[in-house]
Amino acid sequence: MENTMNLEQKQAMVEELINKNHLPIKVGPIHSAALDKHYRNKVIVAFAKHKGRVYAGQYAPHSHRVIKDGGKSLQPKIINDIIDTITELVQSMKIYLYNEQTGTGVLRHVLIRWGHATNEVMVVFVTGTNMFPSRKNMVHALRNKHPEIKTILQEVNGRKTSVVMENKPMVLYGKGTIDDILCGKRITIPATAFYQIHSQQCEVLYGLAKEKLQLTGKETILDTYCGLGTIGLSLADACKSVMGVEINKEAIHYAKINARQNHIKNMQFVDMDATAFMMEAKRYHHPYDVIVLDPPRAGTTQQFIYASTSLAPKKILYISCDPRTLVRDLKQFRRAGYVTDRLDLVDMFPRTEHVETVVLMSRITP
Repeated sequence: MENTMNLEQKQAMVEELINKNHLPIKVGPIHSAALDKHYRNKVIVAFAKHKGRVYAGQYAPHSHRVIKDGGKSLQPKIINDIIDTITELVQSMKIYLYNEQTGTGVLRHVLIRWGHATNEVMVVFVTGTNMFPSRKNMVHALRNKHPEIKTILQEVNGRKTSVVMENKPMVLYGKGTIDDILCGKRITIPATAFYQIHSQQCEVLYGLAKEKLQLTGKETILDTYCGLGTIGLSLADACKSVMGVEINKEAIHYAKINARQNHIKNMQFVDMDATAFMMEAKRYHHPYDVIVLDPPRAGTTQQFIYASTSLAPKKILYISCDPRTLVRDLKQFRRAGYVTDRLDLVDMFPRTEHVETVVLMSRITP
């Protein structure tokens, strides 16, 4: 009942947003999650002490106060068990916790990634300094107790910032990546690249995107903000070619690996700003039939919208994790001649206020 109400609230919120902005768009029924608890494949925890005992949890909103066991109901058992083990080891090894106010101490965060189909786990220790006492003992103890852990890394971040991962982390054990299976494709995932938080719902989202596009096998697709290439990989078997563009060089490195290990021959990747790439494509008269974008929560830019619409694609598919920035951008696309009459919702983040959206835009014919 709790999550049903949550779904209704999300649907109503998006419908109200569409109506408030006077957009003639129908909001489709939300695609609910079969797994609405223990689904998160990526978790970041902080640590604090109470009466001399170390505990782990999430930060309270807009503060550095750690809420004990915050988020546990959304995390799979394997991640919760590993967090509990790390907490016990931090206590027994007397590892100093990082103080966000003074900038002193060692352990700042732990990031854990989990492959839902492979059960492989990555652990990243984020420290405020290169010094990490008992590092070897920590790695040894974790490997012994949790054989699912395939790689352990250390990221050094001593800056006063809310950004957890800023640099390429150092590998302490394993190869520095884990694998997962998504839409039948093997995906290699590094510590820093984007990967949808709910793997099963991501498959629902990509299936919906493919259904909306109604590909014939003849289309050329430009996959912007492509990250590890997962969207393009899910579309490659239904189109002529996919060009993935991403400014993050490490993500592009692994996107190429992901295409190669899945024996996909009709994909190429470029590490470049997507807007700049599209302006180059326009300059050299290189059109695309379909442009796909899945930008960060802040949405895209006016420059991107101008560059993408100036290529005159037949279709533009927009995936968004923030309906507010999506609506803002849809108004800009409309002014540039691209419209949609339907918006679909996927409950990518059950039991939270967030919802994933997907729309297919087509060019207004004169």
